[in-house]
Amino acid sequence: RERCDNPVEKVMSSGSIIELANHTCLISKDGREIVIADSGAPIRDYESRITGVVLVFRDVTEKQKLNDSLARAQKLESLGILAGGIAHDFNNLLAGIFGYVDMAKEKAAKGNIDQVPMHLNKALGVFDRAKALTQQLLTFSKGGTPVRKTIKLGPLVQHSASFALSGSNVTSRFDIAEDLWWCDCDENQIGQAVDNIVINGKQAMPMGGTMTIAVANVTDRPGHPGRHVRISIHDSGIGMPKEILPNIFDPFFSTKKTGHGLGLATVFSIIQRHSGWIDVESAPGKGSTFHIYLPASLKSEGSAPTDETSTFTGTGTVLVMDDEEFMLEIVGEMLQEMGYSIVVAKNGQEALALFSHAEASGHPFVANILDLTIPGGTGGKEVASELLKINPHAVIVASSGYSEHPIISNPARNGFTDSIVKPYRRGELTNLMRRVVKH
Repeated sequence: RERCDNPVEKVMSSGSIIELANHTCLISKDGREIVIADSGAPIRDYESRITGVVLVFRDVTEKQKLNDSLARAQKLESLGILAGGIAHDFNNLLAGIFGYVDMAKEKAAKGNIDQVPMHLNKALGVFDRAKALTQQLLTFSKGGTPVRKTIKLGPLVQHSASFALSGSNVTSRFDIAEDLWWCDCDENQIGQAVDNIVINGKQAMPMGGTMTIAVANVTDRPGHPGRHVRISIHDSGIGMPKEILPNIFDPFFSTKKTGHGLGLATVFSIIQRHSGWIDVESAPGKGSTFHIYLPASLKSEGSAPTDETSTFTGTGTVLVMDDEEFMLEIVGEMLQEMGYSIVVAKNGQEALALFSHAEASGHPFVANILDLTIPGGTGGKEVASELLKINPHAVIVASSGYSEHPIISNPARNGFTDSIVKPYRRGELTNLMRRVVKH
């Protein structure tokens, strides 16, 4: 809404034809706004001296409205493609989960109890893929901050790639260095990145073949000093022409008719948020190689977390706040199997009242697991601040299905002891309780 420069003065000073700034607006005497495309040119005499200026204004108001409508239509079309692709993938995953659960139920009804665990384990495997898909969407749409752990990438890469290739006509060959440096990274996000690249490579090899995956230490790459761990994924597929390589990480860009263009865009987003970078080499008929570089951790091997068995047991009472009845039931049963007593709350008011009563009775909760988002009610962040006023040393865990929430990635900065991302399984909850509760 700023006044434009005088176009006559600009033509007179430059002595040449000029195109004025786009989105110039003329305001008529009756207050109407007219979007114009405008230009100016000098009028010269026989001796080429400038004697005047001609200005041309073209009314492009309707054209601008049409362009805006077209842009909105294109965005809706892109969202439609994205939603269709995600719905297709998620329906397939749900079919797998329900199918395996139904088979387990049928085997149990017939008395074939020994076959039930196999079907349930397969259902959990599909569940992990469904969880990864939702996290992929959250990462792409909200820019999820990595929830970092200090790990070695070799086992994670091998597991993710093997799972992505299971049941396909593509075999894998791994070359993983034994002396890999540790990395501070989000296991789920890096697993997604590897999974997406491997699936892309598999789709580029419809006749089958071998995919080579290597993980190695590298030092002082051009423009990137310091220690990094490189993940290289090579497929022997159809390859890509060099002219499309600059676009492959763009959202909604896909060379496949059924693709939604989300996979590689998500990969780029994940690696960028881990302070790493990604390179790609490809040529038609020669396959493609993706190189992921992640900074090595400053921590030593001894300081990396260890994953103990699930024989953990605990004592005391845990407060669980969640608005979903099934979450209260599932988490409660998991904690009870570990040896804890459970008190549940569906909103912030209930949680605060129960906490206050426990503190006053001399039997405080050993831990408090709070859902950050309570529709129509007080969420975990606000509840936590009130609990800390009563007991500044309370153990408070943030729980959320939104991994991009800043509290999840940095709970201590917001007054929480730790965090956990939904949906989680028994092992993840066990490790959490082992970390936060003194025994």
